[in-house]
Amino acid sequence: MRILYSWLKDYVDIPETSQELADKITMAGLTVDEIFEQDGEFIYEVEITANRPDAMNHLGVAREIAAVCDRPLKPPVVKVPEQEPAAATRAAIEIVDPKLCTRYAGRVVVDVEVKPSPEWMAKRLELCGIRAINNIADITNYVLLETGQPTHAFDLDLLAGNQIIVRTALPGESLQTLDGVDRKLSDEHLVIADAARPVALAGVMGGLDTEISAKTRSVLIESAWFQPSSVRKTARGFGMHTEASHRFERGADVGATVPAADRIAALLAELAGGTVLKGVIDIYPSPADRAAISLRRARLDQLLGVSIPAAEVERILNALGFRVTRAADDWEVIPPTARLDVEREIDLIEELIRIYGYDRVANTLPKAGVPPEDPPDRRAAGALRSIAHSLGYSETVALSFMDSREAARFGRWQVAPLKNPLTELQDCMRNSAVPAMLRCLAWNLNRGEHNVRLFEIGRLYRATDSGHDEPAILTMGASGAARPASLGDPGQALDFYHLKADVAALLDTFPADISYDTEGIPAYYREGAAARISNGTKTLGFLGEIDPESLPEEKFRQPLWLAELLLDPLFAASVRETCFEPLPKVPAVHRDLSLLVPEGTPFATISSAVGKPEHLVSIEPREIFRGKQVPAGRYSLLLRTVWRKPNESLTDEEVNAYTESVVNNLTALGIEQRK
Repeated sequence: MRILYSWLKDYVDIPETSQELADKITMAGLTVDEIFEQDGEFIYEVEITANRPDAMNHLGVAREIAAVCDRPLKPPVVKVPEQEPAAATRAAIEIVDPKLCTRYAGRVVVDVEVKPSPEWMAKRLELCGIRAINNIADITNYVLLETGQPTHAFDLDLLAGNQIIVRTALPGESLQTLDGVDRKLSDEHLVIADAARPVALAGVMGGLDTEISAKTRSVLIESAWFQPSSVRKTARGFGMHTEASHRFERGADVGATVPAADRIAALLAELAGGTVLKGVIDIYPSPADRAAISLRRARLDQLLGVSIPAAEVERILNALGFRVTRAADDWEVIPPTARLDVEREIDLIEELIRIYGYDRVANTLPKAGVPPEDPPDRRAAGALRSIAHSLGYSETVALSFMDSREAARFGRWQVAPLKNPLTELQDCMRNSAVPAMLRCLAWNLNRGEHNVRLFEIGRLYRATDSGHDEPAILTMGASGAARPASLGDPGQALDFYHLKADVAALLDTFPADISYDTEGIPAYYREGAAARISNGTKTLGFLGEIDPESLPEEKFRQPLWLAELLLDPLFAASVRETCFEPLPKVPAVHRDLSLLVPEGTPFATISSAVGKPEHLVSIEPREIFRGKQVPAGRYSLLLRTVWRKPNESLTDEEVNAYTESVVNNLTALGIEQRK
């Protein structure tokens, strides 16, 4: 909303520069987004939240300034030069539906002269973005920008029966609004009608039949309060948004109806030469006072952490228009009718601290009766993050929602649907983290980052008969080079074994026996380039290359590698404790075994068959060979075994016996030693 710096000066003394004042307004909660100069005037673009319609006008902003700066507010002095006869003799007002129209006030001004507005008024309107029309219409717009109360001026002579009836529309009725559009009405629309037909959409826009024209001599000023939801429904139903509906939708001030009508009447007498008939026609069937709110000193001090002096509490609240009564150390406070957003004690406390100043609250830590406890999995998750970072992976954070079509395609569990999804593409809780990781990889690759390593520690959501559970998951995504090319080094592309090594480094955090096989690999992994990760009979996850055929909507120019790890079984085992072991006193001995292995035999099966004989330090595959020298249906494996005794050297006879036992253990798998 546009607020004029010079206009504010009419209501409060402002020695500050436009920038200094903008800073104070912003700190009080009315954010000044921009200051610009036009025609020698400083103009503020102020962001006013929907719960503060009382500040959507110059007088409301001036009130904020007066409270912040501790200066008197100088509202315009309104003196209405009334004359006989009474206004009620020229016009009648009736409210048929008081639930939708709580109050309707009217004033009658006769013998007006419709002409251009004075230059000062037209300039202020235009600087605020409102086109000057004529003095009658301009005065209503001026008072709107001044007080925030929407009003309307009818040509009284064009109102059938000189009547105003506030009712819902009748079947078949229509109204041509001031924008020239014919509106078909229904009983859901609240209208202002005369004795014959609707003449305005209540709270939205007036009708063309009763608009002010050069022929107008008598004016009926409307100043009312309409139910916000009724105005919102009408405005949105017709696709209309006006200055009036913007304020009525958010809750206008029922107490401002008569003062606004008086202000317009006084200006009409001054600027249009009109005669104001005596009295206000004020239809207010059920006046209701605002309920008092108790403000406790103890609660105020407890929440703010700073003690605002009692005199300052009362000054701030009075400056904002609240009525304050002292009760010992506490207060009884009645909010003004303009502040519909203030309903509870906490609302009063917020008002006090934003005016008193957040910068005056000392930087202190809250007092906690119970020492905070770390989440049970914090240590384990922290260890995983540390290792992933050391491996060159960057952490990502993904949304917990996903598309149900992706859930069916990538998920392995029943989804938990959302009752009120934000978009069609986020209609369920995610049961797989794969789509989010693929999008992160694609985002980087599409921007020229061809060497990408990412990880995410998050949760999935699995629907169960009793509700749902939320298993923790670690997702890794990688693409590009394992070792970038450099001078004299052609580099090396990332492959399955690089990813497996990274996964193994992470899994080494936990004291679990991990194995890899090819059972139950999801279809989105490329066959022959993926593995299942398990701990005994329990599946922990999968790793491998994403099959390009499973992503027909995406065209990736390089392989994508992914790993998924369910963390809850690992967290249950806790983190492996780091133990010190002295360096061995004697060297280890290694023996290489050249074996003929049946095709399809995974190394995990070989390792399991070898077992854990005494003094065996490690076994590892060193070389795989297939060729003419190898019988069909087999491959040659060079297996290195490493042996060591704690305190003495091994003899050749002992090592030979140990290696022979390994070969014997492998015979059951159809593995034989190559001659």
